[in-house]
Amino acid sequence: MTVESPPRSCPRCDANVAPDARFCANCGQALDADSADAAAQARLTSAAPAPLIEKMRTAKLTGERKPVTALFVDVVGSTTLAEGMDPEDWTAMINEAFDLLSRAVFRYEGTIAQLQGDAMLAFFGAPVAHEDDPDRAILAALDMLESTAEFARQLKAARGIDFRLRIGINTGPVVVGNVGSDLRYEYTALGDAVNVAARMQTAAEPGTVLVTEAALRLTGDTFEAEDLGAIEVKGKTEPIHAFRVIGRKEAPARKRGLAAVGLDSPMVGRDEPLRRLTELYDIAATGRGRVAFIVGEPGIGKSRLLAELRRRVAPEAPPGDRPAATWVEGRCVSYGRNLPYHLLIELVRSMLGLPFLASEQETRDRLDAALDALLDADVPAGTGGAEGVDTAPYLAHLMSLPLRPDEMGRASLDPETIQARYVAATHRVMRTLSTRGPIVLVCEDLHWADQASVDVVRQLLLLVAHLPVLFIGAMRAEADTPGWALIPHARELFGEALAEIRLEALSGDESRTLVANLLEIESLPDAVRDTILSRAEGNPFFVEETVRMLIERGAIVAEGDRWVATDDIGTVAIPETLHGLLLARIDQLPESAKRSIRVASVIGRQFPVRVLEHVIEPVAGEAAG
Repeated sequence: MTVESPPRSCPRCDANVAPDARFCANCGQALDADSADAAAQARLTSAAPAPLIEKMRTAKLTGERKPVTALFVDVVGSTTLAEGMDPEDWTAMINEAFDLLSRAVFRYEGTIAQLQGDAMLAFFGAPVAHEDDPDRAILAALDMLESTAEFARQLKAARGIDFRLRIGINTGPVVVGNVGSDLRYEYTALGDAVNVAARMQTAAEPGTVLVTEAALRLTGDTFEAEDLGAIEVKGKTEPIHAFRVIGRKEAPARKRGLAAVGLDSPMVGRDEPLRRLTELYDIAATGRGRVAFIVGEPGIGKSRLLAELRRRVAPEAPPGDRPAATWVEGRCVSYGRNLPYHLLIELVRSMLGLPFLASEQETRDRLDAALDALLDADVPAGTGGAEGVDTAPYLAHLMSLPLRPDEMGRASLDPETIQARYVAATHRVMRTLSTRGPIVLVCEDLHWADQASVDVVRQLLLLVAHLPVLFIGAMRAEADTPGWALIPHARELFGEALAEIRLEALSGDESRTLVANLLEIESLPDAVRDTILSRAEGNPFFVEETVRMLIERGAIVAEGDRWVATDDIGTVAIPETLHGLLLARIDQLPESAKRSIRVASVIGRQFPVRVLEHVIEPVAGEAAG
């Protein structure tokens, strides 16, 4: 007797399909969606960079609740597109699109959580947490639009297909499940975080990125965004404040501080480090180059100290006996260790005043003009002086800018030789720039520097000793990073002339002064001040962010000339701006240390070490059993 297979329908368009069909003949949907998505995800995760794979596999998460930024992206009008294509052609097209999208996710150390036919859900913050996960999610979204633009043009030309994406982003808590051996994860959304990201994606116009206010405000002033106000979304009783992301800002403002709520403070507790840096600059300005490293924990005041130095020595500083400096600054990014030469590129752009957001051709034109003006100032404009001609191809190659036909041979060199050319070109620019006056060369966040940039900076330090240059490296005390190797190298070159400035936490009196300066008056209630100080523990950034949170949430308000508490502020949680930073630091710890932190968090803020030891031992025994 023959047993007939039960009738089947397509989950996307409800059309009847044959029992053994792999794809819907009507819309092209993969009918074994779970298997198709699983196979696609396995293929994509296998292409993840090795360092990211290792981080994910060592995360060992078991039902942990974490703040995560969710990115939801899908193909606009996929049902209509699929109807006009052979099912296998459709699948091949989607797979190629997913390949492009996954590269953007992995570039910023995100995780592909789910594939859903023509859609992808990615998480930034789980299982690997970073202090800037919302930034990474938005950068990944912008990269997705950029990387698929050429793909879309080719589809339009070859098939007449209008391929476009919609992307939605939201930040909120999720519970993260166990990590499987194939890097697939199971996630359960708490607080509707993922659903809201999906709603943002649905509400986005084709070719745009829509982000919630909850995610955007954690990025500081990094992105240009259009405020769309509160929008109604399906399944939510209250409207959601949404923004359309336009792009990165040319020069993002400093993220930290209270400018957003109209408060500021003079620098507190850093007079001696500032005096020392100023003295080093005065020495360097005479032609005896100097090197300084500023080392301290996140938020301790490294960037603020550099800003104060710049106010003293940059051209915009008040006139005085001190010569004005050319300020050259490169800043490493948290995802930069896998971006070769990203610090060097920033330094070169700063030296030559090149825009960060211009097109490749416009940047190349500006590069040529800047080199002509700097290296061949005595040569008639546009004639291509020898110095500029010998330098431009290598700096253009460094920044992935267009090369002219006659320059192709210069750039077709082995990696070791091309790095030597990068070094020579950068030396030439810095040497010539120093003839116009002293230079302050700043490398911020060196703990995130890539190895290639560190190799070049090591060679730049050899030049610093003979030029009117003050080199300053700012970093965290992370001795296992490539950037840390610059300190012993500089010590060998400069000996006692090397300045190592370690920034410590503010004292209790200094912290109270900072709070008083931020809130402008001394009449802040003692209970409010004590709460702020106990949470911040001498870290200026923590002080500012705690004050900002209390003001934004209405926990303290101004009444006349006094700041008064409106709630029991002792119950207010850690500011979200600090949450990611703390989680990122905790995620770097070994599993035994993480376990100790979890137990300690239950005991309380302060307790004798013997109490923790007494509790940890049986907990560890139970875990082993």
